[in-house]
Amino acid sequence: MRYNNPSSQPFSGSVIGNTSDPTAATTAQFGAFWGELARRFASNEKVIFGLMNEPHDMPSSLLLANLQLAIDEIRRSGAKNLIIAPGNSWSGGHYWTKGGAEANSNWIHKLVDPVRNTAIDIHEYLDQDFSGGHTACTQDPAANLAGVTAWLREHGLKGFITEFGGSNTTACTGMLNGMLDYMAENEEYIGWTAWAAGMLVSFLLHLYLVVVALTDTSLGPFWGPNSPCCTDQQQLGSFEPGSKAADGGPSLYDTVWLPVIQKKVPEKLQWSGLASVNGGTLSTKGV
Repeated sequence: MRYNNPSSQPFSGSVIGNTSDPTAATTAQFGAFWGELARRFASNEKVIFGLMNEPHDMPSSLLLANLQLAIDEIRRSGAKNLIIAPGNSWSGGHYWTKGGAEANSNWIHKLVDPVRNTAIDIHEYLDQDFSGGHTACTQDPAANLAGVTAWLREHGLKGFITEFGGSNTTACTGMLNGMLDYMAENEEYIGWTAWAAGMLVSFLLHLYLVVVALTDTSLGPFWGPNSPCCTDQQQLGSFEPGSKAADGGPSLYDTVWLPVIQKKVPEKLQWSGLASVNGGTLSTKGV
């Protein structure tokens, strides 16, 4: 939720809507941007609107105001596409009910969508500081998501875990399996997105839509050995088919995607029509 001076994002820049900062973009400008963008994509059923990536270190009341105006302008444009709305504190599910008066659980349920097609954008990594920067998985996802899951249930909301991931360790394999099973077992979650080095590999669960397909292997690997998630900056390859680790060995596609995550992709998915928190027609037929 920053704008201007992007050189050291996400820590630099002016908080959108901060009226005490003369360089900050205004809440009105943020809403106008989303209204214009929504008009251009309102007829595209393959588009979901993610309002902002990982807001942090700002008043939750301001975040709510920014998000609400964006939703208002998107709907005023006529677009009925699914919206995913983030929380403060990097949108971390483990922290959703923490932080006292600023806790996301005190604010984000106040969002109003006139067409009732907004889901909550949640991130949840499994390493020591929830950053996705470390090889070791030490954070139990079911325990850390319990608070936000109960909050979703209390307010009749749906969640979409749009970033998660783990390395190729035995502990990560177990925790990733557990996290995917947890989302499938709790109807509050409509989908998940695995961080895959330069791309997001997304599926909407239960009654929902395949969002992004893996890159066609005939095109060759695009991100090469790059794996910014969960490897302590080791280059272990991405989730992209054909990717290799920097030493030429198996990539995370071979060691994490194929044996763990791909096996959890639902057999039936929605392949056409707008994504919706209420679901759609399921089919085993793909593109």
